[in-house]
Amino acid sequence: MQVSIKEFLDDCGLNEPFYPGKRVIKKLPQSGENKSHCIVYDWRDPDKIRIEVKAGLSGRDLPPKELSKYPVSFQTPTYIKLDVNDNTNACTKGEKK
Repeated sequence: MQVSIKEFLDDCGLNEPFYPGKRVIKKLPQSGENKSHCIVYDWRDPDKIRIEVKAGLSGRDLPPKELSKYPVSFQTPTYIKLDVNDNTNACTKGEKK
């Protein structure tokens, strides 16, 4: 299946420039303890975009003792990898491709 990177990121709500070599962390704070999480958009590999949901707001892996306080859905790796066939899809908000 082929998707437009720009359209996909617009649907994800990423509203800042994203291009090969960039890593963006979108914080999703929630009320209550151990519920906040973030989405890490990682395009450091020019051939793949990795999008991962992580516990906490830093975008880093939490130590197991802290991670165990979060819901199980945040305790296991939750990500997708998109193969990029053409890097010309890099986009800036408002730019039309």
